[in-house]
Order: sequence, then C-alpha cells, then structure tokens
Amino acid sequence: MSPSTEGDVFIDEPWLLLRWDREHRCVFAEWKAFASSKEFQGALTKALEVGRERQPFSFVNDTRGLELISDEDQRWIRYTWAPLAIRAGVRRLAVVIAPHGLSKLAIQEMFRGRRDTGEQLQSRTFDSLAEALSWVEEA
Repeated sequence: MSPSTEGDVFIDEPWLLLRWDREHRCVFAEWKAFASSKEFQGALTKALEVGRERQPFSFVNDTRGLELISDEDQRWIRYTWAPLAIRAGVRRLAVVIAPHGLSKLAIQEMFRGRRDTGEQLQSRTFDSLAEALSWVEEA
C-alpha cells in the first residue's frame, strides 16, 4: 500500500512533500531531508491548516528521510502542536520511523513521554508506510 497520488500538493520542497491524500483521507507528509526549525514547525502547522478544511482527518507523517528533530522542536510538538492537532480535528496520527538514526531516537523518546489525550488523538509509530496507511483507513 502506498499513498495516493490523487490530492492537492501544499508543499513540495527539497526537504518535504506535504499533500492531501484523497484515497486515505489524510494529510500526508514525506520528509526528504533536514529541515530548519522554522521549516519544520511551519510545515506541521500547515498540515493542520490543510486538514482543518477536511475534518475529520488523519495525519501520516513519514519521517524516514528526516535526519534530526531538535530538542526545541520536540518540546514544540509535545506542548504546542499536539494540543493544536486535537483542536484541528486530527483523529489519528501515524508516524513512520526510520530503522535507525537520530530522528528515530527522538520520535521514540517523544512517544515515551507523551501525555495521555484519551480518545481525542490516537497516535502510533510504524516501521512501514503500508501499515500506517492501513491503520488510518480504519478510522
């Protein structure tokens, strides 16, 4: 299973492809390279704007090409972005992680330290994109 090519593209930069996947009814982000904090936070904010117009929605965040997530960005995700995602109507957040590397370690640490949001936002990590897309289709 792979993301649908049907949908609107919102960001297509050397570091990220962000688009709406009509088939899986999700915002799909494919990180291709390192992104500065401004680019990283801006892209995740844009993902919520895209999804807010199509509620309810899921978010598939393919981080296998992302080299690093700074400590500052990790705190921003946990304390700023996550509450915004709940308010924006994200049902499921699927994060595809690399088999190794600094971004994998950072994501695993964020998931270990996450706060319980009850049923408001279901989130999981995946080793494959196919598994992530299958899980968001269940929502």
